[in-house]
Amino acid sequence: MKNKKIISFLILISCLALFVYYKNRDLSNSIEVMNSSNISKKYVYPLGKIVGIKATTDGILVIGYEEENIEYIGGIKIGDSIIAINDIKIDKIEDVSNILANLNNNQVKITFIRDGKYMNENIKVKNNGKDKKLGLWVRNKISGIGTITYYDPQESVFTGIGHAITDSDTNKLLKIKQGYIYKPKKLNIEKATSKKVGYLYGDFDLNNPIGEFEYNSNFGITGIYNSEKKKTTQLMEVGSVNDIKLGEAYILLEDQNENIEKYDINITNISNDKQSTKQISLEVVDDRLIDYTGGIIQGMSGSPIIQNNKIIGALTHVIKGNSKKGYGIFIEEMIKLEDKDKKNNNNY
Repeated sequence: MKNKKIISFLILISCLALFVYYKNRDLSNSIEVMNSSNISKKYVYPLGKIVGIKATTDGILVIGYEEENIEYIGGIKIGDSIIAINDIKIDKIEDVSNILANLNNNQVKITFIRDGKYMNENIKVKNNGKDKKLGLWVRNKISGIGTITYYDPQESVFTGIGHAITDSDTNKLLKIKQGYIYKPKKLNIEKATSKKVGYLYGDFDLNNPIGEFEYNSNFGITGIYNSEKKKTTQLMEVGSVNDIKLGEAYILLEDQNENIEKYDINITNISNDKQSTKQISLEVVDDRLIDYTGGIIQGMSGSPIIQNNKIIGALTHVIKGNSKKGYGIFIEEMIKLEDKDKKNNNNY
């Protein structure tokens, strides 16, 4: 029961609130060339860049039923992604209305994705006067705020968030058709308290995306980064799980003036669960961050974790009721996303 209570107090720092860029204190020069003797090591640019996120899903996501009528809902479940009706591809919600308007019978074949598997189901449609309906509540667009963890110059990609983008109603991982990230024009903060989780919000330059992505996984998102890297950033070595130690570390977080700041944390525990996004237990010990945000808040998910001059992870969760404490993921898990994204693109 104790574990269940702890789990119930964990909240994903998403709401699609995520990414940041950082103010350089002791790294004055950009490193453009790697030493050939370190060729086996990997180097990336830690970012912590806060961005706005907008995306459309692959097909349309079922988020509810108009009424509990099994006759016309058939085998469709909440969380299914409908990608075709009568073998006609569905790109947007309006496509459903167009197909049903030209329907000559009262049954359709639905092609959908459930838990990564493609399935078909024949269901009856609901007559609503002259119109026909599926009787399902659906959506195909999401938006929010998040944090880019790093930019990989070798692959020309960014990776961020550290956990999946999920639907707010179903908590299901979303299969993204096309997503974009945007630079903030103005950032605001709702500070965390002992009674509520804080969050980032603001206005974003939606006319000029700085990156795009399609790959969304349990360990974050990865895609093409279009923004010019700042000369105040420098390459940093990627640390392995064995490099992570209990004790002092810091995270990177963009402030309201677009500067990237370092904030001290303590790593209190390290888990070996490779399937979890709570592999690093941590506590904020920097009074400046506590004064600024109240601790860990929604939108900071993806903030890079640095220890001994190596990027070792990214922030992923906060503990409700104690915003000074939270969790992170190993950076190694996020690096793997780059290879998975390549395979995903090669399947098209």
